[in-house]
Amino acid sequence: MRFLIDTNVVISSEPVASGDVEGATRLSLDLARLASGGHQLLVHPTLPDEISHDRDEKRRQMRLELIRRYPTLEHPPGPQPALEAELGVPAAGSHDWYDHQLLAAVAGDAVHGLVTQDDGIHRKARRVGLSSSVYTLADAVALLDALALKPADFIPSVDHRFMYEVNLTDPFFDSLRVDYDFDQWYSAKAREGRKAFVIDGPDREVAGLCIVKEDDDEPQLGGRITKVCTFKVGEEFKGSRYGELLLKAMLNHVHGRCDALWVTAYPRQVELIAMLEAFGFRDHGYQATGERRMVKTLTAGHLGEPALGPLAHHVAYGPPALLVEPEQTFVIPIQPHFHSSLFPEAPGEQFTLLAPPPHGNALRKAYLCHANVRQMRPGATLLFYRSGDRRAVTTVGVLEDSLVSQDQDAILTLVGTRTVYSSTQVSEMSAKNQVLALLFRQDRFLDQPITLSELKRERALTAAPQTINRINQEAIPWLISRLGA
Repeated sequence: MRFLIDTNVVISSEPVASGDVEGATRLSLDLARLASGGHQLLVHPTLPDEISHDRDEKRRQMRLELIRRYPTLEHPPGPQPALEAELGVPAAGSHDWYDHQLLAAVAGDAVHGLVTQDDGIHRKARRVGLSSSVYTLADAVALLDALALKPADFIPSVDHRFMYEVNLTDPFFDSLRVDYDFDQWYSAKAREGRKAFVIDGPDREVAGLCIVKEDDDEPQLGGRITKVCTFKVGEEFKGSRYGELLLKAMLNHVHGRCDALWVTAYPRQVELIAMLEAFGFRDHGYQATGERRMVKTLTAGHLGEPALGPLAHHVAYGPPALLVEPEQTFVIPIQPHFHSSLFPEAPGEQFTLLAPPPHGNALRKAYLCHANVRQMRPGATLLFYRSGDRRAVTTVGVLEDSLVSQDQDAILTLVGTRTVYSSTQVSEMSAKNQVLALLFRQDRFLDQPITLSELKRERALTAAPQTINRINQEAIPWLISRLGA
């Protein structure tokens, strides 16, 4: 597979001064190491021009020499009309112009993906529908790790424990002490009996931490407000979807208890900002400290808010948040062993020493099959039916994107680390027939699964599903009520 790398990735992987060494350096080196196993890292032909703007002559010359070790993408496509219509036509040689050249290479299928730490490019990619092919360093490393069939080492899970039970001497906390008197603040909140969402690493070290303050006094937002005081994943665990695991636990905790969340993040926290924006947090300007203030509304229907489509509604207000469209509601049968891997936290699943891979932690997942269904649109409601032992709908998702292809690389590029299938299994599936790849967002588990007998009684289905089935239209009002949507 071929990946285009942005200037910031080149700089982080090839620091020419001590000040250039940063957290991304380790990930950049990991990317280069993993890519050497049959993949290719390329630079755009405009990269030397962009570097030439550096006013530090010595550094500029060193970087121009260093990029020569990367092959250049030959004859890349220029910005397409649809891309220009959405993003505009910036002046040649401007920062935005360089960004658009990179995105055009992805949109024009010249590469499988783009790797960048530029938050602006990630936001543009979401606007033009390219977000699944534009990776942060952490996500790119996770993708290549998955393609290398690297097994999971342990079972990550979130524990909601008292703050005073967390070991503050763990090196995890060192970076938090850089920006403010973290220890004093932490001790004060621990004495109040506040809890934290914690992910432990394989050696009981802290791998992820989220601390919230409920009933926050924030008059600018109104309603019941929760402040996310601390949200961090350890550097060595980035790319393992631990951020989504923390976010999922936190959103489940505050669901029904508040109307909005807010958090601050420094511009350098690219992975955190990209994840927050992907889950409906919106930019509300900068704090005096230089941090970006980001807010997520959890209740729809405020006066003046525009009506949203089903996918945008789910992203903005969920999970959980559903807008069920009658013609876009489907039942997807899934075998028990794949169900256990894709939804390890679903009610009734048994804890196992076989660690679920990163997709099991995440809110964004993927499912592959050979179903001959072509009418599914983003925002479709997906009802995952566990066949065999349970014979019931256990989980609800919202379709994000889909692809029909026999191209193994195209499928793996789309699904990344989201799928229950290995690259070998994807290869075997694509060799047999066209594969339907579904990217979806997990919306909710059903405390009371919808059994086959109930589905048949309400005429949602006529028989046990053997492939993807559309729900009968007459059953939609019952289903909406049953889901609480």
